[in-house]
Amino acid sequence: MKTDFASRRLRDRRNELADLRVATIGGANVEHGYTLPREFEADAKYSIPPQPRQAGGSAVNHACRLLALGVDVHPVLPLAKADPLSSVIVEALETAARTGNARIQMKDLFVRGSGLVTPYTTLIRQGASRAVLNEFSPDLMEAFPAHVERHLKRLSAPRSRPDVVVVGHVHADRKRKSRGESGFAGEITERVLTAPELRGIPKVVNFGSAQFKQGAKRWEKLLRDHVDVFQLDIGEVRRFCRDTDLPDGSLASILGWFRERCTLVVSLERFGAIGQRVGSDRPVAAWPYRIEEGADSTGAGDAMGAGLVASLALDGFALDAEGGPTTPLAMALALGRACAAHACTTIGGAAECPDLDRLVAFEKKGRLPGRGRGIQTDLSEQELFLIDRAFDA
Repeated sequence: MKTDFASRRLRDRRNELADLRVATIGGANVEHGYTLPREFEADAKYSIPPQPRQAGGSAVNHACRLLALGVDVHPVLPLAKADPLSSVIVEALETAARTGNARIQMKDLFVRGSGLVTPYTTLIRQGASRAVLNEFSPDLMEAFPAHVERHLKRLSAPRSRPDVVVVGHVHADRKRKSRGESGFAGEITERVLTAPELRGIPKVVNFGSAQFKQGAKRWEKLLRDHVDVFQLDIGEVRRFCRDTDLPDGSLASILGWFRERCTLVVSLERFGAIGQRVGSDRPVAAWPYRIEEGADSTGAGDAMGAGLVASLALDGFALDAEGGPTTPLAMALALGRACAAHACTTIGGAAECPDLDRLVAFEKKGRLPGRGRGIQTDLSEQELFLIDRAFDA
């Protein structure tokens, strides 16, 4: 089976996608972005047109992308009902569900408690660079673990059990810096990964800064025992592995560390990926698509994660196949690459999520000449070294 038009494979199996259910657990935030018309200067004033508020956050981005592909979703979000801006996120989820003709579990969507505020993010873009300002309510962070517990109980019911659990950036899991500060030092994510209620369900993890900054030692045993696929971008995975005994931060060393722990996907810019199946020493590369007009990379990693999940779920997470451009992991990388590349052409992490027909058309347009299927297996150490050099290892 060819992998150059990976989305066509999903479209051909649309009915199977409609039978899937995915739980997305992680971040939700309202985003307000600004694009500066010229270089930033202190004390300067900038005139820009009104900018819309958009939905963002890992679990929202994962949910919207999957819903648009036609997958039913059960989201577990830090969403405050008392905050009127929460409607921005609800509308994004409903729009994506209509796009893919999928169902979304809306019952108990909001965190309980009066006076809570949904996380708010301000993005300031200038050319290819951006600054992100995150506002988190300590009260909401403190209430989130109980919200997760309610959903774990709900997800344990036979009719509600998901086929896959996706764990994204849990903001409340940041490590406490001092007494009195909010944070759970990874306890919420650990509870989800080890939950008896979710035993036997494949888990895909795409950590955010609150989690990966705690280092590999914090998560090593959990990765080995409870995670099926672990995804970070190349800069994040280097920071994640800083507290290991690796001789350097090279991609070859990192792949070697993960080899006996879990399947690893390392995303690259514009928007390719390196993947390595657990137990294998044969990494697979999905080379980037051509993007004529890149708009914003916000949420591209989450879009890749959604593509990985949709593809692997169709194969029942059959990650034991070795080598070749048509293995489940290679096909998942091909689809994830297409979803991520499309996300780079729009503003916002959960905006304009494509259905399968739009994604197929995008893949046809973005195919790189001379790359064949765009998948390369058995990367050599020299090729990994060149990737390191390209990303300043």
